[in-house]
Amino acid sequence: MKTGSASSMWFVHWVMGLAFYAVMSISVWIEGSDAIVESWKAQAPARILASRVPSAMALYFWAWAKQNECHRHLAGLRKYTLPTAGLFRFFVCPHYTCECLIYLTIAFVAAPADRWFSGPVICGLAFVVANLGATAVGTRQWYAQKFGAEAVASRWTMIPLVF
Repeated sequence: MKTGSASSMWFVHWVMGLAFYAVMSISVWIEGSDAIVESWKAQAPARILASRVPSAMALYFWAWAKQNECHRHLAGLRKYTLPTAGLFRFFVCPHYTCECLIYLTIAFVAAPADRWFSGPVICGLAFVVANLGATAVGTRQWYAQKFGAEAVASRWTMIPLVF
């Protein structure tokens, strides 16, 4: 497997990434602060493992493993080769799909007890979908131009049955 890369990241993107994670962390902390304060007041021990955690962790680790598999496949390709192994048979950018699944499971686990999903993490997911989605569209176009439209015609771009 190849290591290292000659590609670089624009400074603005680097700052935007740092700001994204800082805002996400603060937002989740603010959303959960009431529950933290309530747990301090309660005499009963805090519930660490909510009923939603096992299923979310299973999906999280599946998505993480598949994303790793995608990245390893991409890293092992010769330059300018169409990826075709694993989830690449069904998606143009399956590693982006897995990233979105990871955020969705975090939103599910981080949700306050009275809601299905964490608002701040869902907003973060929307941001990630928009950013990765734009890149995925460009990737699809590049693949179609380089390898022919039929090479990616049967693949979803990033989100099954939708995009």
